[in-house]
Amino acid sequence: MDDFLKKTLHFGIGLFDYTKEKVESLVEEMVRRGEVSRQESSQAVEELWAKAKEEQAAFWDKMKTLINKVVDDMALVKRSEFKALEARLAALEKKCGQGD
Repeated sequence: MDDFLKKTLHFGIGLFDYTKEKVESLVEEMVRRGEVSRQESSQAVEELWAKAKEEQAAFWDKMKTLINKVVDDMALVKRSEFKALEARLAALEKKCGQGD
């Protein structure tokens, strides 16, 4: 099974973009080619699917970190900061009698 996972990773399946159906299809193809036995196929699907979900999560975490860094570097206002400022302004307008 270890050899199977290594081959699959080297095969370059792009785990972050795989659905469970694609993983099942890939494993079925590998069974047809004799690279994985029929008995190992369900375990292979589960291991690949778990790896795909792990890779997807890692990919999105990296993307969020990168996006946050870009926003911080550009000194852009985050939505949460804008909403907080909007709420403060509304409170001040209400206090001064100038609301809506």
